[in-house]
Amino acid sequence: MNETEALLEKIKARRRKVAEYLDKNEPRQSRLITISIVAGAMAAALTAGPGVGGTGFIDTAGDVVSFGVPVWQALCLMATFLSVAVVIANGMLKSNDIVSKISQARGCDAKLEGLEIMLSMNQIDLKQATSFYTQYLTEISHIR
Repeated sequence: MNETEALLEKIKARRRKVAEYLDKNEPRQSRLITISIVAGAMAAALTAGPGVGGTGFIDTAGDVVSFGVPVWQALCLMATFLSVAVVIANGMLKSNDIVSKISQARGCDAKLEGLEIMLSMNQIDLKQATSFYTQYLTEISHIR
């Protein structure tokens, strides 16, 4: 195997790792965003009824369902749990910086693909390709 083929294999191996990372983390990001949106909307909806309808809403809701506690308390408790879910989901997104890392991985994969094509078609010399490859690796240092 010559040096060009060796570098091509390294590029392909790194692209596989990037694909594995994206396969694992993109659905996670999507779930966290969905939880945040849905739970936030539900929390708002639960508090809107009593806020807009007042005691008439609470009396009507109390006639329809019985929670063993006053309706307003049950609604506030559910809204609180949903709000906590929103805070946790957003915290996980931000603390792990998932959105930024996924964006970096996508961008770097595109660069590696371009480098792979140029190298396989002899459109770039090995020294320059190696330089680009090592530069691109720094962009995705979070992918092992």
